Amino acid sequence: MPDGQAPGLLVRLRGVLAGWRAPQHRDGLALVLSSGLTSVIGLIYWVAAARLFPPGVVGVNNTLISTMTLIAVSAQLNLGNALLRFVPVAGRSARRLVLTCYAVGAGAAAAAGGVFALGAGWWAPELQEAVGAAPLVLFFVLSTPVWTVFVVQDYVLTAVRRATVVPLENLVFSLLKIGLLAVGALLAFGVAIAVSWMVATALVVLAITAYLLRVLPAGGPQAASPVGPRAVARFASADWTGGLFTNAVEFGLPLLVLVTLGAEQAATFGVAWAIAYGLYLVSHGMGQSLVAHVAADPAALDAARRGTVTRSLALIGPAALVVVPGAGPILSIFGPHYAATGTALLALAALAAVPNAVITAALFGARVQQRRAVLVGVPAVVAVLVIPPALVLMPLLGLAGVGVALVAGQSLVAAAILVGYGLSRPRVSPSA
Repeated sequence: MPDGQAPGLLVRLRGVLAGWRAPQHRDGLALVLSSGLTSVIGLIYWVAAARLFPPGVVGVNNTLISTMTLIAVSAQLNLGNALLRFVPVAGRSARRLVLTCYAVGAGAAAAAGGVFALGAGWWAPELQEAVGAAPLVLFFVLSTPVWTVFVVQDYVLTAVRRATVVPLENLVFSLLKIGLLAVGALLAFGVAIAVSWMVATALVVLAITAYLLRVLPAGGPQAASPVGPRAVARFASADWTGGLFTNAVEFGLPLLVLVTLGAEQAATFGVAWAIAYGLYLVSHGMGQSLVAHVAADPAALDAARRGTVTRSLALIGPAALVVVPGAGPILSIFGPHYAATGTALLALAALAAVPNAVITAALFGARVQQRRAVLVGVPAVVAVLVIPPALVLMPLLGLAGVGVALVAGQSLVAAAILVGYGLSRPRVSPSA
């Protein structure tokens, strides 16, 4: 390398690193790291569970945990996003706002978990028979609200600009689960997997709640515009409705694949989507940090949103350059069936994470501006442009049809968003 080029490269490298040191991008990177850490250690946890317990026991416990998490996430009514938006501007009422949302979310989760467990004899008789009626009710009534608070508290940590605590929190949670799992195996406890999960969650929730009570302001100046229950409810209702459309795409496609193409293709879709979905979590983590850092200063939103898209793509782009051409070898790790049937799907789903970065930044920007029509409308349009085309293309292209629908639908919405930003940007005269 010529001597003159070295200083220029060093200057550019310092500029890149300085950009990541900015609080918004630093916190976003911490949330991305937390997601990756949780995924890797979570895989280790289930490998350990498979080694320590018979397959039947693992299956029952996995069903308990999966059902509990689904109910808990649904029951929290998107209050996590509401806290992310309003805690930074709530002033001394922030603590009361957080505790109120905890109570509402936990209460709704306990009720939903109790209803599921009490009616399990009708819709999950095998689960009730495996665990027992009374233990099943006890597990769901206790664990579901605890998990709801566990999910919401990460949003609160981000809202008070303590996102760097989230990776540490999830690391401790993951290691606690593994330690308690080993104890349960020594005691030959049949539901040790589910109980280890619940106990670890409860311990982390207690620790983080104590930490947040110290961090959240209890005094000081009141907010210029106090956050009222009606404002939070209106925001959460729109955000939750939009979230239903997002969940229809992200969690409903596996069911559609199962119904349309059968169980073997559904297995391939599950593996490929789990790999590709990690790229979507990058944009989500960066978006959470955007809201936390701009909620109190909406005038800075445009620059922050552009920075969010740029930084998200800086992480997604290199990963996509590995996953798209390497989709076949990656899936071959799981077996020849997965590589033969899912290579095109994985490549296309990973590619779709690029336009998804624009969509996600737009949605988190709409949360800052409380634009309820965008929070509902954008996910609804994405769902309409992805799900029906996927249903039409699956019989023709197989799983690749789902990938085509994902890329095409999200690219169209991202392009419309970028055009909208261009049209709404104020014109600058040549002299200026």
